Formats: sequence, C-alpha cells, structure tokens
Amino acid sequence: MTTTLRLTERDREIVQCLVQKVRLLSQRQLAHHWWEGDLANMRRRMNQLVDQGLVTRITVQARPLPELQQPLASWRVGDAPPDFGQVAFRCQDRWRQRAIRSCACWIATDKAAQVYGGVRRGELKQPTQATHDLGVAAVWLRLRAAAPEWADAWRSEDLLAHTRHDEKLPDAFIVGDGEQPFWVIEFGGGYNAERVAAFHHDCARRGLPYQLW
Repeated sequence: MTTTLRLTERDREIVQCLVQKVRLLSQRQLAHHWWEGDLANMRRRMNQLVDQGLVTRITVQARPLPELQQPLASWRVGDAPPDFGQVAFRCQDRWRQRAIRSCACWIATDKAAQVYGGVRRGELKQPTQATHDLGVAAVWLRLRAAAPEWADAWRSEDLLAHTRHDEKLPDAFIVGDGEQPFWVIEFGGGYNAERVAAFHHDCARRGLPYQLW
C-alpha cells in the first residue's frame, strides 16, 4: 500500500510545470534548477512522486542541449526583420559535435493533470522530438531564473492548441490581461532559413513580437 506523501512547494511546482508549462524535464534540468545539482536526492524525491502516481520516468534519445543565455533573434512590430540566414546558421551550428544519446526524463501522468489542471500526458506522443521538447523546457527554466513573471505567464502550445484555428502554433505564448498573447516564444532547434522566415512572417502578420531561442 502506497503511503500518501506530503507534497512540498517544490514538488507542486515541478508537477505543475510538467502539466502546464513543458512536456518533459531531464534529470539534469531537475537537479540543476531544484536540487542545486544533487542528482541522488533529485532521483530519490522524483521516485517518491512516481510512487504517488504523479510523474513517470522515461528514457528518450536526444542531443545534449547548448547553453541558452539569450534568444537568437528578438523582434517587435516596427523592427526590421532579422537576417534569416544568419539566424538559421546559429540554430544549426550549435548542434555540431552533439551526438544523440539516451537521456533520463520525467513526464506528468494523467492523475497529475486531473489534480493540477493541464495537459494529460501519460506518455510522450512524439519521442523523436525529445531534443526540441527539452530545448523548450530549457527556455522556460531560463525565464524562471531571469524573468519569473514571464515564466508564470507562459502558456504552452498544448494548452492553447484548441484556440488556434488555421494558424501556426508556436511553442509558447507569454500572455497578459485576459490571457491575450503579447509575446511568442519559439525554440529554433536546427531551423533552416526558410523555416525561420516562415516563423517570422507568421508572427509579423499577426502583429506578435517574438523571441526565437
């Protein structure tokens, strides 16, 4: 019989992050941002959350992430478009010498979504996109550290998919009053120039400032 675990504020923040903000978190992301790098204590506590049915540990194939300190491109209405080729080069160049490898991660369960409200996971629907999803998580974690009000106002693509009709869906929106988006957040992965341009033109057409990481 599983003993009911008294959840800490940290536990709740992690579970809410996994149902409302990002699709998954790697064990290194968890350890670095919530346990000061202590992998052993992170694993112990996350396994207790597994026992409570709130998270699931999975193994994905992903590339190690580059350090994300600032966006590769940031644009507002009225600015000149970025150099799409230069942005694409930076997107692609950061993956050189970064081979795919196994990566331990955690995702939220259906139970967690029912308890905290958010997207039901249970499994990673597109495991081939694990590198991209971990990159999105890294951007949210960067904002959590540098601009917590933006991290709070972050709405993931999964939460907003039902609101976008015949429109491209970015990785996240930063929303203001009335849940109206005022910034778009996108993790560029290894985008080529055509994809960078398509993303820019879609945001420009809708009058939405963006950050491409």
